[in-house]
Amino acid sequence: EKLQMGLRMARARVTAISLLALVLMAGAGRMGAATTDTLQHLVTTGGSLTIGDKIFSNFDFLASGLTSFDPSQIRVSASFSGGIYFLTWAGNMSLVSPAGSPASADLVLNYRVTATAGQIDMIDQFYTGSAQPTGGSFLAIDETVRDTSGRIVANSHLDGNDLGDPFAESGDNLFITPGRSTLDVTKDISFGLVNGGFVTISEVRQSFHQVPEPATVGLLLVGLAATGIVIRRRAPRA
Repeated sequence: EKLQMGLRMARARVTAISLLALVLMAGAGRMGAATTDTLQHLVTTGGSLTIGDKIFSNFDFLASGLTSFDPSQIRVSASFSGGIYFLTWAGNMSLVSPAGSPASADLVLNYRVTATAGQIDMIDQFYTGSAQPTGGSFLAIDETVRDTSGRIVANSHLDGNDLGDPFAESGDNLFITPGRSTLDVTKDISFGLVNGGFVTISEVRQSFHQVPEPATVGLLLVGLAATGIVIRRRAPRA
């Protein structure tokens, strides 16, 4: 009798663990391949990108003075890699001017990020590009993060003269304290040439970090609790 009861309890544990594994695998599946669309289509249709527990929406842009910028050729992608969520704009965003001719341009990118589980407490930013001449070209980025009431909860100013390699300065991490589940983000990117040349960006990327997700923790607790319930129900009455 004791042996049979032990076998029943072991089978119950295996069943509960298998169910929990399926739940976790399903959650991981939702964080698989990136979701992507063009910037123009997202703006025109009011579209959104969803991956895992992140929803990116309210896309908008304003471009002035750029030599190369076609929103229908800018790919916006939401992805999940290494436990971190990313939002990326990829395409040709450039200012070119003949030698001896000063020039400037501006690009504003807007979007909303919503975390359906947990709260976002930090946003990082990264840019890939190049510039010539390095002494006569510049790029400056002002980034502003607002809550749903419109109040500014984080902002930063970055600038770099040499875009040949990624630059990082104090303030490129945007800390949101306390964390929020929904944030509106504005990037204002300024391009400049003193005596001609070019400044180009091929990729703009954001990463999103948040406090532990209560929904994920809850799933684990529910799975463990279910294991106990199954075992208790399997135990024979005295």
